[in-house]
Amino acid sequence: MRHYFYPLVNEVKNYPWGSYSALNQRFKIPNPDDQPQAELWMGVHPAGISQVGDEDGSCSLAELIAGDKTAMLGRRIAEQFGDLPYLLKILAAERALSIQVHPQKAQAQAGFHRQQNNPPDYNDDNHKPELVYAITPFMAMNGFRQPTEIVRNFKKLNISSLEAVLNLLALHPCAETMQAFFVTLMQLPQDEKQKALTRLLDEAEALYDANLASFIFRLRQHYPDDIGLFAPLFLNSLTLQPGEAMFLSPGTLHAYVQGVAVEVMASSDNVLRAGLTDKNINLAELVACTVFEPISEEQLRMAPAKHVGWQHYDVPVEDFCFDVYSEANNLAIQTTSAEIVLVIDGHAVLEHASGKILTLYAGKSAFIPASTRDWTLSITGTLCRVYA
Repeated sequence: MRHYFYPLVNEVKNYPWGSYSALNQRFKIPNPDDQPQAELWMGVHPAGISQVGDEDGSCSLAELIAGDKTAMLGRRIAEQFGDLPYLLKILAAERALSIQVHPQKAQAQAGFHRQQNNPPDYNDDNHKPELVYAITPFMAMNGFRQPTEIVRNFKKLNISSLEAVLNLLALHPCAETMQAFFVTLMQLPQDEKQKALTRLLDEAEALYDANLASFIFRLRQHYPDDIGLFAPLFLNSLTLQPGEAMFLSPGTLHAYVQGVAVEVMASSDNVLRAGLTDKNINLAELVACTVFEPISEEQLRMAPAKHVGWQHYDVPVEDFCFDVYSEANNLAIQTTSAEIVLVIDGHAVLEHASGKILTLYAGKSAFIPASTRDWTLSITGTLCRVYA
């Protein structure tokens, strides 16, 4: 039997940095064991494949797509990617995620092939560009500050072991000196690191503005002896308000700090870490995958194209597109590739000319195959739509 809308059952990831209450209270996602619920995954990545269910029974989303890739994905996406090319998540961070970077496609392919039986740094062979759309105020550190800002922030601390590399960065601000500064900071000897951290925490409130100090003190709550406490001094530290979005290209050093957001990315789970974590850190591999160029906060924030009842966020990759719909009634939509819709708040009614109707509430999602074509959306609240 042909279906036009497939409700999804999605996997929750219980990472230590997750919130114990956000997904449960906002989206009614059960948490019977009182675990930190960090992410809800929607897609076909092997680490967390969604399930679909209807009156014909249930199967995984991967199995559904494999049964007829042209009908499910659309011919172009089936030929270009061979499977669903994106992964959609709800992210709920109670404490900071690791300082991390995602590789370019060629780096991921080479690294995944190269590691063989060694401890894995790569979980798959794909790149991971990603977009973040804030549901609550969302604190994040993203992309290197301008070299002049970095030098100014660190010079205030008078850390003798960083003086030479900071002078070099000030005289010759470029990717090479930015990298040299970062590596030197990450590799400070234990005694030098401890003295520098003590100085930072003792003087942060006096030396820096309230926003920057708030990031430092939030990180200290869970990582008091971690070199990552210096990250707000060299990464842009910003708080997205609900409804604001930003985009991260592969190679961008970043760390999400606190809040609830929608996250959409290429279908990958590749993460290389540099701090604020107990997991494996491969500094050499991370440095090889990092782009040591500054980016401004204005460049990070995305300004959507606004239409009646919806907004389109223009992302510079082919793996996914991202739209947000609010307070729309019988809005005509045409599907030409595999889509996932997710209700952020309120409820939505999806209706096909065949008479098939699906109602979704906050936190619920559905897969819409390319073969569905024309349908209408009514939404009280907010819904996001991801497609290729």
